[in-house]
Amino acid sequence: MKTINDIEKAVRKKDFIINGIMKSQGLYCLVARPKVGKSLLALQLANSVATGTTFLGFDTNPSPVLYISTEMDSSQLRERIKKMKLNFSNTNFFLIEQEPNERKLNLMDLQLDIMTFSQDYGGKLVIIDMLCGFDLNVGYDLNNYQDIGQTVLPKLRDLCKRYSFTILFIHHLNKNNTSLGSTALEGSVDGKITLKEDSNIKNKYILTYESRDYENFNLILKRDSNLLLQISEYETDDLNVNLIMFLNYAISQKEFDFVISDITSKLQLKIAPSTFGKLLNNNIDNLKKEGLHIELKRTSTDRIYHAKYVEPVNENSQNFH
Repeated sequence: MKTINDIEKAVRKKDFIINGIMKSQGLYCLVARPKVGKSLLALQLANSVATGTTFLGFDTNPSPVLYISTEMDSSQLRERIKKMKLNFSNTNFFLIEQEPNERKLNLMDLQLDIMTFSQDYGGKLVIIDMLCGFDLNVGYDLNNYQDIGQTVLPKLRDLCKRYSFTILFIHHLNKNNTSLGSTALEGSVDGKITLKEDSNIKNKYILTYESRDYENFNLILKRDSNLLLQISEYETDDLNVNLIMFLNYAISQKEFDFVISDITSKLQLKIAPSTFGKLLNNNIDNLKKEGLHIELKRTSTDRIYHAKYVEPVNENSQNFH
């Protein structure tokens, strides 16, 4: 039985790894086709958690990160970290790598390292890159629902519970853009991050997030010169779906004031308010081309926006009288 004070204290606790994306002691997967950039995104996410900085606009709870790599070795990882200008240190990032010409990384062999990471360093996030290269000491068929749902993933959940950390494992998408192997890989995790590359526009990516604990959302991203993914500022033909929903609402209302958190909730946008605020500010000029003019009206307590929709003039229409 809890009092109202107990409830407030529980809410104030940072019981998350990435607010709106990953909860504490959760199990998540990151999936994409080969060569799309799964490991790059995982390293970017690891850097945000390790340094306590935002990840694509979402707040993080600072924690050391353990990166278990079955594909990249130290030299490859070092090159990527240098290129991406990540801010890892000796106390916030740890690597376990697959040695060349040796058998798969085995869970039994890693127990001491995992225990040290959790108990001595207080680490709260483990990234496994890739799942198929990690030996959990159980025989299983990747395509068998029972093997994955009742043996493999419970093994990972047991690690999360025993050592009080969250696991993000990386896996492939197949040609049909679904997780390679059994559907249990998607259905038995707490959340799934899917990264897809636009086949028509260079450096454009779509990140889809699905979860049982947080709201689902889609982000349109672009990769910068440092290989980091950032919220995209594409022209209006490529407006984020949340901006399109907001634009349609503005067309119906014509003129109104709004607060970011309120409009996000009212329109049931599949995006965190902080991320939508950044997305909106980055697309002010694009929205203006569609006839939506937005101004910020600061007050002592709130950031209130004023929106006014004016039907845009089509240049071709000027030729008709």
